[in-house]
Amino acid sequence: MPAEANAAKAIFLAALEHDTPADRAAYLTETCGGDDALRRRVEAMLRAHDRPDPLLDRPAVAYLPGTGDKIPLDFLSPATGPDAIGRLGHYEILNVVGRGGTGVVLRAFDEKLHRVVAVKVLDPVLAGNGTARVRFVREARAAAAVSHDRVIGIFEVEDGGPVPYLVMQYVEGKTLQQKIDREGPLPLSETLRIGLQAAEGLAAAHQQGLIHRDIKPANILLENGVERVKISDFGLARAADDPGVTRSGVLAGTPAYMSPEQASGETLDHRSDLFSLGSVLYAMCAGHPPFRADTTVAVIRQVCDGASKPLREVNPAVPEWLAALVGKLQAKKPADRYATAAEVAAILGRRLAELQSGTEPRPEPDAAPAGRGRRVRLGGAALVALLAVTAVWTAAKYWPGQRDQAKGDPPAPQPPPAPAGPVTLKPGRDLLRHTAGVRTLAFSPDGTVLASGGVDRVIYLWDTATWEPRGPLDHQGAVSALAFAPGGGRLAAVTSGGDTCRVRVWDVKAARQLEPLGPGGAGKMWDVAYAPNGQALICGGSDKKLYLLDAATGAEQVLVPEAAPQLVRGLSISPDGSRVAAGGSGVTKVWDTATGLEVPTPVKLPSGMCPTFLPSGGLVGWNYQEGRVILCDPSGQERKHWRSPKGNVDGLAVSADGRFVAGIGQNGMARVLSAADLTEVAVLDGHRGTVWAVAFSPDGTKLATGGEVDHTISIWNLPPVCHTRK
Repeated sequence: MPAEANAAKAIFLAALEHDTPADRAAYLTETCGGDDALRRRVEAMLRAHDRPDPLLDRPAVAYLPGTGDKIPLDFLSPATGPDAIGRLGHYEILNVVGRGGTGVVLRAFDEKLHRVVAVKVLDPVLAGNGTARVRFVREARAAAAVSHDRVIGIFEVEDGGPVPYLVMQYVEGKTLQQKIDREGPLPLSETLRIGLQAAEGLAAAHQQGLIHRDIKPANILLENGVERVKISDFGLARAADDPGVTRSGVLAGTPAYMSPEQASGETLDHRSDLFSLGSVLYAMCAGHPPFRADTTVAVIRQVCDGASKPLREVNPAVPEWLAALVGKLQAKKPADRYATAAEVAAILGRRLAELQSGTEPRPEPDAAPAGRGRRVRLGGAALVALLAVTAVWTAAKYWPGQRDQAKGDPPAPQPPPAPAGPVTLKPGRDLLRHTAGVRTLAFSPDGTVLASGGVDRVIYLWDTATWEPRGPLDHQGAVSALAFAPGGGRLAAVTSGGDTCRVRVWDVKAARQLEPLGPGGAGKMWDVAYAPNGQALICGGSDKKLYLLDAATGAEQVLVPEAAPQLVRGLSISPDGSRVAAGGSGVTKVWDTATGLEVPTPVKLPSGMCPTFLPSGGLVGWNYQEGRVILCDPSGQERKHWRSPKGNVDGLAVSADGRFVAGIGQNGMARVLSAADLTEVAVLDGHRGTVWAVAFSPDGTKLATGGEVDHTISIWNLPPVCHTRK
């Protein structure tokens, strides 16, 4: 290494021991003397160290910050695999994928958990410096404290060896900065989608008492394909109550995106991140940061005292409400901004849903000017009340009732008639916690919890008010079906993997597994259902049998010794609990739940249909191989069928009032159909690959779907015609 580089490294390491800019400047003046080139090199290294670069926004090289000297990888043990470049603990290092200001990011294979991960290693030159090690470990612990889909997951931190490293989720993709650089201003839908997810990630960090302090497009990763947001680089994060969260004379962050209080060295709280989020939204709309100047000092002056150019002057396509929202986020005083990131996420989510459904945006007090918030909020409440009264009056006048009413009674409001043609919907929200295909979904009877399970062998319990999950609950096998007890306090789950038919039951409130129920036979289970009274469950699977289980004692009996020649793929219990219908392997039959004897239907049911009882007494079902949804009358006669335009049908759900059916299947197929005649009501456009799971919310306002390929749970806001009648 040249003598100049050695000298720069030595001065750089010594300068780290000087905390304040004044102390560092005095030290550099004394040490560097009149060597301006040496001083510039050391200052570049210090800037890179104090402001870590994003993990993956540079080409895959390993250089010492500010020098151009390669970082040696001799801290790696010899590789044991043909495609590896070395080892670090139980991680087989595959290649270098990026670098930050303090080290290098490696792609590795975790031999214990059999997954690809990213390993961020502190630069060996810095590993002997106590300040650098503390800063590095702090990044890992700060990020690890936040468990959320929108934040890079930290799996492990190792600080005991000669070179500390942290192991994190590996994300294939690009940064938001790279996307803006390549595409310029983003479409409104993308701005809202990315902004919503970033706000959700910040809300999770703030809930843990953390302030990120460096929110910018380069620290927002977009996963390949669906471009899911992952917030990265918590190297500057601090606890909100940390007395060292700010320190006089120390500037940490990125000037173009930092808040005025951060640039001024004042005390920070979570609202500093909200200012930065507003600047990120501005950049997505404008194609460049809101504050730009030739020097860092000039940028900071603009942030503290100046104003960014009005967003609609930069990009007239930006709607007024979004420009107002960004303006409120960028208020100079924290008290004039939104109160929380969760509030911002709720607004962006609502606006995205309106955009995707084609609904005209409603005026609301999203961005009231400072000092007028209370008056506008009252006005908003009055407006909502007026709209509600208007809706009821319109319903009473134009929507005919379903039954005769007593003379003088006001007409009861009814759902609007079905639209003339199907509407196309986009997801209102995506839930991204599963790491493999989502196979099953179920709403609790009161609609407050959505349970999900899949091939990754875990169950999540999602709070439908916040969409925050509890879990993962380890199921010990690929989850193939979930069913809530009628009271909602218990959740039954069965598996299509492993070698046991046992039914696992969870206490929903405590998220705790209870004693597994029988049956004790071998095989894979495909479906389970609670009886309407909650006292029994019926399940079936690959051993061809239907089992009846006592929900209280676990006592089991074989209800039907051979329900199908090969596989029971789907079952349904009638609303009165007296019958069970099941299908699969070319057979569809109905049995008496008390005797286990077949109940013959006047007409033979369609072969191979997986059936569901309708409140009307008929059946609706799906046939996987034929790609059909089939509607039968109470006699078993097929009345109508609907054929998927995209291939096989993999499942269906029926709304609580029995008026609508949702069919899912190959190539992202998801449709809402009328249960009366299988006409299409809504086309759901969002999933990549096969859709495996589907469930209606009890009130019919939402539909949840789960994907095989994208591992995503999508929440759809259904049109008013689907809402359950009261």
